[in-house]
Amino acid sequence: MADEKPGTAARSIQGEQQDDLQQGYVRASEEDVDLYVDGVSDEVIMCRERGRHLFPTIRQAGIHFSEVDEEGLFIRRLTCTCCRLAVRVERWEGARRGGRTRFARVTSGLVYQDGPNGEAYLAPSGRGHMTPRQIGDSVASKALAGQSLTALRKAAKDAQKAAEQAAQKPSARKPTGNATPRAAAKKSSTTAAKRGATKK
Repeated sequence: MADEKPGTAARSIQGEQQDDLQQGYVRASEEDVDLYVDGVSDEVIMCRERGRHLFPTIRQAGIHFSEVDEEGLFIRRLTCTCCRLAVRVERWEGARRGGRTRFARVTSGLVYQDGPNGEAYLAPSGRGHMTPRQIGDSVASKALAGQSLTALRKAAKDAQKAAEQAAQKPSARKPTGNATPRAAAKKSSTTAAKRGATKK
């Protein structure tokens, strides 16, 4: 079960707030983002770059309540199927209406739990707000490290040229084994004429 720490549920997936909310959001530096990307799993990176978590639907996971809060609301917890570190906490209300029991979700929020090896989803306090674009930029920069801009431009132009040539190349027509009725009739008359000439 995830620990609901004060202030944790209010933090969005796009980044972390500073502990002192009066300072507002501060954009994380490229160095801090690179350091964060190096220290988390691919699954965490996928959630970060996507900008959202993946939670199963009620059809997929069913609906089960783990506890009841002090207000009598039913609590349901769902773990992200990708990073496994984000937990969505839902509070549901049940009431009898029209001779049947109806349920409605009242609130929901996110809390984060540490992984089995101590991995944390949230960046350490003080590193600022990390956006999905920053995460994607960092991942791309690491994937392309060591390649020159000149070589990349040449490869991209070659790929573009090959695609244009493939689009302009006419498609070869496949010969068909079925002759048209007119061609078949002409062939039949020619064969008959040859047979007549042979008999003479």
